[in-house]
Amino acid sequence: MLHPVVVHLKDSRVLRGYYRTSESTISPSVVPGDLPTSMLIEPADGGEANSLTLEDAKAVFFVHNFAGSPAQRDVRFFDSVSIHPYLWVRMTFLDGEIMEGRITNNMDLLTERAFRLFPVDELTNNRCLFVPKGSLRSFQIIGMLEEQSRQLEVA
Repeated sequence: MLHPVVVHLKDSRVLRGYYRTSESTISPSVVPGDLPTSMLIEPADGGEANSLTLEDAKAVFFVHNFAGSPAQRDVRFFDSVSIHPYLWVRMTFLDGEIMEGRITNNMDLLTERAFRLFPVDELTNNRCLFVPKGSLRSFQIIGMLEEQSRQLEVA
């Protein structure tokens, strides 16, 4: 299946072309659930395929067509809303244990191999948990929190 994509690279270059997947029965409107670390983009105008690593990309846009919509403005509903510093989350460990708690709302959740969770129960003996992402079966954000509770955040 050929998917039309526009790849914005970190070095400001832009590639327009097609990303080929092996799934032939999937509708063109369905995008892959994940991308490989290295991929080939077949140029929209023909020619040699461009090889790139996902790490070199700023973003890979799965598009309807290559014309784009220059006059269109991005819809951003929350520009005027303050960003909450904490997220309330529920996670299920691989062994089935379910736990809820607060985590900081920052890039670490995406970039680090683990995150710090502050328990909801303020009477527990646990001040903080260091949770490796590989130990989780599921993870959901339940809500946003304005303040940390009385428990002190670990430095």
